[in-house]
Amino acid sequence: TKLVAGTYGGYIYTSTDSGATWTEQTGSGARNWLYVTSSADGTKLAAIIGFSGGYVYTSDDSGVTWTERTSAGSTFWRSIASSADGTKLVAVGDTQSQASYAYVYTSIDSGVTWVERTSAGLRNWLSVGSSADGTKLIAGVNSGYIYVSTDSGVNWTQQTSAGSRVWASVNPSSDFTKIAASAAGNYVYTYVDTLVSATVTTG
Repeated sequence: TKLVAGTYGGYIYTSTDSGATWTEQTGSGARNWLYVTSSADGTKLAAIIGFSGGYVYTSDDSGVTWTERTSAGSTFWRSIASSADGTKLVAVGDTQSQASYAYVYTSIDSGVTWVERTSAGLRNWLSVGSSADGTKLIAGVNSGYIYVSTDSGVNWTQQTSAGSRVWASVNPSSDFTKIAASAAGNYVYTYVDTLVSATVTTG
């Protein structure tokens, strides 16, 4: 019933009636919003700016007011995901100053502070997803592999079974037993099994 959407060069919009009507949230500011994520109840939101360096922004009142979170730095963010309660966030991107490579960043306090996860390596990250409890994470690389973490981003395992592709989207189920991933200019891939030893199908 609660939805959130960002516009390029405009504001963030929210809906409380499954998209029938929308409210322009001017407190977000007019920016190049690329990706937004929400807690299960729609009260805690997080958003990133795309196509230029910028910060992560969060809201704890369903999008009415927003706070710029500078702890993770100004990066070319590509994707962000939230746990069901909105306390755990994971964000990925790249940076022009490091040959388009960056680390994965995680937060356990709704985006107030962030931890740089170096174990995943410096990569051109493109997409990210989270389980409902925020302990299991998945991230896709632009022209690379998918990576999975089962300890809230501390350690990461490279998943080679789906191949090296432009992973534009990675979407796990709340319990992380089912995962759908889309590759730009390619197929949709699904994981249905355990985290590391999985069955891969295309469609």
